[in-house]
Amino acid sequence: MVTKEDLDSRASVAFERAGAHLDGGLIDWNHAERFDSLREALHWAMTAEPPPGKNAYVLTASGRVLDPDLLEQIWTSVQGP
Repeated sequence: MVTKEDLDSRASVAFERAGAHLDGGLIDWNHAERFDSLREALHWAMTAEPPPGKNAYVLTASGRVLDPDLLEQIWTSVQGP
């Protein structure tokens, strides 16, 4: 999934067209919300109301782009029992 270093490092959240299979080069990270940790970014991405027809994508400090399906898996794993 993601490393502890990624969870504790800065991350950005951008909303893009729902169903898009995008890599990091196609996402406009200039207008993304920035967070001090991936944990904060995950919380915001999973609880914020997305713009109509868009989904959240997260850019980790290590440069990995997390798509909506992966975000759901990671969010569930960091919630604990």
